[in-house]
Amino acid sequence: MKQHLQPKSNRTAELAESDSPAKISPKDSSANVAEEGGVNRKSKDSAEKSQKKPKLSKSAKWTIKITIISFVLSIVFSFISEITSDKAHISIAFILLILLIVISIIADAVGVATTSCDLAPLLAMAARKVRGSKNAIILVKNAERVSNICCDVIGDICGIVSGACTVAIVLKLFADGATNDWATIIFSSVVAALTVGGKAVMKGVAVKNSKELVMFAARLIGIFYRPK
Repeated sequence: MKQHLQPKSNRTAELAESDSPAKISPKDSSANVAEEGGVNRKSKDSAEKSQKKPKLSKSAKWTIKITIISFVLSIVFSFISEITSDKAHISIAFILLILLIVISIIADAVGVATTSCDLAPLLAMAARKVRGSKNAIILVKNAERVSNICCDVIGDICGIVSGACTVAIVLKLFADGATNDWATIIFSSVVAALTVGGKAVMKGVAVKNSKELVMFAARLIGIFYRPK
């Protein structure tokens, strides 16, 4: 019996060894520290790269797009006006001038209508599958951009081109220098008055009949684009 029994001191030593945590060698601890340092450096580098390359905001992207669109539309309108005013008959130049004034007034009215139109009736029309209702919803949801294009881009371009067209008409009508100056002033004033007065009248109409004007514009757009 005495041979099988271990001394009490040996047993307590074994229990102490089993309860004590595993010892970590200096090599393992240095390796872990090195790995953590590498991960921290990578995260810092990625954070610095993301800070160095800031992304353009939506407003900045829209500004760039609208500038390019304005440039292209200005070229197109100016080209048509230049050819029509110089080489065509004076009656065609008058028709072009009236058309530019009408486009400017209608575009301004559509821009005002999209900002004042309620979305609920259009959603109800889309549920009934009314033609043009989906395009109308897109216009109202993007009312700020639509207003920018219609009121600022198209309106300003038509105003500038109509002024150039007015000068070309005056040059064809009057050859005398003094008469030419007075005729240019009078014709330009009349064109400006018609444009501003027409816009003022149509803004009131656009606010009262915003849904109808938005649907009119949506159906025109539907000739070229139909959403799924």
